[in-house]
Amino acid sequence: MSELLIVYTALSLAAISLPDRLIPPFMPLREHDVLWKVIGFGGLGTFQARWVVQWLHSERHRESKVPLAFWWLSLFGSVLELMYFLRQQDPVGVAGYMISGVPYTRNLMLVYRKRRLDAEARAAAFEVVPTPANDP
Repeated sequence: MSELLIVYTALSLAAISLPDRLIPPFMPLREHDVLWKVIGFGGLGTFQARWVVQWLHSERHRESKVPLAFWWLSLFGSVLELMYFLRQQDPVGVAGYMISGVPYTRNLMLVYRKRRLDAEARAAAFEVVPTPANDP
């Protein structure tokens, strides 16, 4: 998923840096300002909600912990924010969110890999190993 995000971002950066006569604008629903404000604020709200989730999770466990929801909110919020800044053709906002999906995606991969390995380890711990019969 992060590869598609990087390709899309690179194409978008190329498109906003060239005059419209060379590459026509390709952002869908470009003329719907209210829709894009909703997407922008939705992305901002989603992105900021992750800090509340992380804080409450850490308080519940009485130590600093990062729950799975933090990484999903980070990824989803940064994609929405990137979409908004691409539509606005704001290079500062695009640069800020262009590669942020990479570490979020990688952390999700690490979390799910650890869960899979832990499940395999638990399953292996309960395997019954047959013992060879003693032949007289």
